[in-house]
Amino acid sequence: MLMFILGRQPEISLAELRAVFGNAELILPNVALVKTESADIDRLGGVRKVGRVIWDQTGEANKFLIDKFSALPDGKITLGISHYGRDTSAREAQKTGIFLKKHLSRSMRILPNSEPEISDAATLGNRLGASPNKVELMMARAGHRLIIAELIGVQDLNTYTLRDRGRPKRDARVGMLPPKLAQTMINLAVRPAESLSSDFGRGCAKGNGPCEEDRAAPRNDGRVPNLCPDETLLRDSAVKAKTLLDPFCGTGVVLQEAALMGLKAYGTDLEPRMIDYSRTNLDWLAQKFRREIPYLLNVGDATEFTWEQPIGFVATETYLGRPYSFTPTEENLGENITNCNLILTKFLQNLLKQITSETGLCIAVPCWFINDRTRHLPLTKKLTEFGYEQISYSEGNQSLIYHREDQIVGRELLVLKKKQ
Repeated sequence: MLMFILGRQPEISLAELRAVFGNAELILPNVALVKTESADIDRLGGVRKVGRVIWDQTGEANKFLIDKFSALPDGKITLGISHYGRDTSAREAQKTGIFLKKHLSRSMRILPNSEPEISDAATLGNRLGASPNKVELMMARAGHRLIIAELIGVQDLNTYTLRDRGRPKRDARVGMLPPKLAQTMINLAVRPAESLSSDFGRGCAKGNGPCEEDRAAPRNDGRVPNLCPDETLLRDSAVKAKTLLDPFCGTGVVLQEAALMGLKAYGTDLEPRMIDYSRTNLDWLAQKFRREIPYLLNVGDATEFTWEQPIGFVATETYLGRPYSFTPTEENLGENITNCNLILTKFLQNLLKQITSETGLCIAVPCWFINDRTRHLPLTKKLTEFGYEQISYSEGNQSLIYHREDQIVGRELLVLKKKQ
């Protein structure tokens, strides 16, 4: 059993876990449990931390923890403690650390807590989870139930920053899709738990997570981890041979993440400039990560283009309409919604003719946050009429919307498949 600490928008993170693993129990708003033995956090865009559950009972775990730390190899122990739950506090985490230090005849350094949870930066900076004596306990209280997990992975923020801001070609005018969200969209499109017999999340075939060669090898430039040649999101050879299409590829964010996950990347875009940007970025990625990146790029209008077959999966951030830095008038917004709805209706109709019921789809369409009201595209209510079936992994079938507080335009994620 693994414990996952969900990202900034936990409903999207939970949907990703359910698509990938087929099961996920939400025990707290930002904590989920999954019945699996392994997970590669570098391939899960919506998860911040993952730990292996070592205690799941209603009673206290004091004696268990003392025995556990007493059995660790000789040498100094570095310990971080993160608490999750409604009534948690930094003080509670400190009390746990003080108790362990008092009852253990071991040299132990307890990381100070200014918040109930150890920050991701502190986890990475202290290399918690990297060796037996560098430990982070993730303690979640759900009612009378206490679940304790030992950290086995944390998102490497540096590699995401490199794949985002370090790329040679970026363009804020066409949107800035975060690599984490691109990963999540790919996972929602591929849905290995639903339709594929893959060993998702096993990391390197030689073990759990990065292999020993990767751990020992120096990083390429101090930030990029060396990736074992067979360390991919999808270990099933039939899946790895499939193509992921992004019909609105822009600067190639979805394509780069698909390529790193072991899929063939196929992108089209209406603007030749975007195709040039994607090509430059994918070539940079291949050099930076020292691997072959198979890709195909074409200039094409997604509302009428004929894509090369076969298409295994589709993950794309579609046309989001006009950007807004201030609240638009109702007339302006109405024109924008009408225009977006027309373009994306034509796209969905064109795409339907070129896919099968086995093609996994995750399509990001615009929505708007105006005066505490969310405005959706009309087409989201007519997907069945268009020939699509919508798949829900969220609690209560709620919409999956990626949105920041200061933004007017959000992204609504539609997880679809063609009706049989």
